[in-house]
Amino acid sequence: MFGPHTLYIDDPGFLPGMAQLKPRSIRVSTGRYDDPGTAADYSTDTAVLRNLPSEFYRGPNTLAGADDPANYDFSYVDSLVDVVHAMGAEPFLDMAAMPITLSSVDTPAYVPYVYDNPPCHLFSWDNGIRTAPPADPAVYGRVFYHLVKHLYDTRGVRWFEVWNEPDQFPGFTPFWDGDVPQLHAMLAALSAEVNADPGLSPNVEIGCCSFAMQSFLNLFMVQFLATVQQNNTRLDFLSVHPYSSDAMGGYDSATTTTAEFLRDLYVPGTPLVNAEWGILSPFFGSAGWSSLDYGLDRIRALIEMQDRDHLFAHVASLADNDTTVSTCCLGMYYTKPTFAPKPAAFAYIAMNRFNNTLQRLSATANAPHLVLSGRSNNGDTIHIALPAPDPDPGTGQVVMNVAGLPWTTGSATRYELTMDGYADNTVLSPASGATITDGTFADTLTYASDQGNGRLFLWELVRDPEQGIADPADGRLRLVPDATRDAVSIALPNGERPDRIRVLGMDGKLLRTASLTDQIELQGLPAGMYLIAAELRDGQRLCARWARW
Repeated sequence: MFGPHTLYIDDPGFLPGMAQLKPRSIRVSTGRYDDPGTAADYSTDTAVLRNLPSEFYRGPNTLAGADDPANYDFSYVDSLVDVVHAMGAEPFLDMAAMPITLSSVDTPAYVPYVYDNPPCHLFSWDNGIRTAPPADPAVYGRVFYHLVKHLYDTRGVRWFEVWNEPDQFPGFTPFWDGDVPQLHAMLAALSAEVNADPGLSPNVEIGCCSFAMQSFLNLFMVQFLATVQQNNTRLDFLSVHPYSSDAMGGYDSATTTTAEFLRDLYVPGTPLVNAEWGILSPFFGSAGWSSLDYGLDRIRALIEMQDRDHLFAHVASLADNDTTVSTCCLGMYYTKPTFAPKPAAFAYIAMNRFNNTLQRLSATANAPHLVLSGRSNNGDTIHIALPAPDPDPGTGQVVMNVAGLPWTTGSATRYELTMDGYADNTVLSPASGATITDGTFADTLTYASDQGNGRLFLWELVRDPEQGIADPADGRLRLVPDATRDAVSIALPNGERPDRIRVLGMDGKLLRTASLTDQIELQGLPAGMYLIAAELRDGQRLCARWARW
């Protein structure tokens, strides 16, 4: 591409933004990247290409060369993994660029990016060398075995994907220039090398191949999976790209159905990974990319993927391209003038409430809504999320029910994410509260359009403290409300009396204190979740959460 390029990962807002987003997994590549920053990245001189930082192997195309540590430079891929770890995420490594010295092709032949005039090189890997099959699959398997072993031994990387979109549609193939047997030979060679290492094999996942599912009748994918089946080749996961240009935030349910059918036919039981999704047609509109509705569409897609047991779902675009135009692109984060979240990112951040509620519960909602419900491991808390689309010009209705509560009584707080909240930099605002009395919970409500967008509803259900949010028998405190719930009494293990009680907001801000008492007043505090901490004379602090509405 043209012009100066800025690494947004160097922006002071990047890591704080990722700490708020809390991504579970980030997909990175050994040697392919977009927007190459220098002419060297798309040089026609093979000697220049061989010395690019992304070339982790620079030895000869022999097994002896593959076993010589001096022929490796892992600093580039190590840096990618280190950035992912700094974000608190797990690396998912896409191995979709052929090292120059292993390729069966030695002459660069670029596919120019046809949407620009004059054409430019959007992709770093479209030079016909990196997209070619290896000259010797056995050497390829050995080289990439050493890569896998290095990353697992030094950085604990476990997820490794062989290639990317080998079945792109005819006439535009910047990703793979080989055939099915050649691709299978690569996977088989790497799998054999990993299988032969008992210290490595059970600790890593080797999968394939981020199928675009764009070949005629999916024949490429069918033939590949049939070959895997016939040879009993190791395939720890099957990765696909179920794109949609106009629906569900860039996710296509029908493509996933096809992928599941082929998986069940040829490699039953193999986990499914949505390795790349979320690119919409430009006709979706730049204003839409900066809308909350875009994020709500993505949450709907994520709920469906949860229902279909996807292991991962990697959105194609985390952040906008290197641009000063605030609405140009479909990333969830602006990159200029500073790295900052769009409304879609707030939808993801709100869903982080589910990070500690991993046990699914049955929940239903009226059409067209999708709903996700989960409980914490200790059963004290339940979260329910429902992304509601824009009802303009009228109003929308939500009828939600969750069944199978693990306790009889408790409290429920409904939160909402809106465009108004985004403008105030508020991810979720408490909207209402209710009491659970019979082991079930339901909510019916109507809502209006908010700045031309829908909204995310999120309910937090908390077990009644009298049923033991924290049980004195196991050394924790218990909270007992008065009749009006304007005050809470503290019951400590062994009948002790707290030296001091503190009430804190969920942001850690101190709101109330009381000394030498076992009761604290809550009247006047707004609806929401609070942390109540009781300090004992020996300095020990016991804590429990409390919902007020």
